[in-house]
Amino acid sequence: MIKRKLSKTSEFKKVFSEGRRTEGKNLIIFILKNDYDFNRLGIIVKKEIGKAAVRNKIKRRLKETSRLLNKKLLPGHDIIILAKNNIKEANYFELCHDLEGLLYKEKLFL
Repeated sequence: MIKRKLSKTSEFKKVFSEGRRTEGKNLIIFILKNDYDFNRLGIIVKKEIGKAAVRNKIKRRLKETSRLLNKKLLPGHDIIILAKNNIKEANYFELCHDLEGLLYKEKLFL
């Protein structure tokens, strides 16, 4: 069964080493083309950003943002979203705007 998220360390390492990197105000994204007809997502929020409740809140916001944007994206990419340290000050709409801008910059929209 194929999952729609990146979960294995080897998958993350492949995207980090072979993928393109784009940096925004609150996020860094890594993108690599895959062999599937759908996008796979990985989200990384480091422990130095905050306690578990803060990190989980950020992950929930990023998952929802990517879910809404996924309908507009070209299929067949592995996308890793890495949260920067200053993400704690950002609200939901700033995260949406930042992620959408980074994906637009990488020309992933239909």
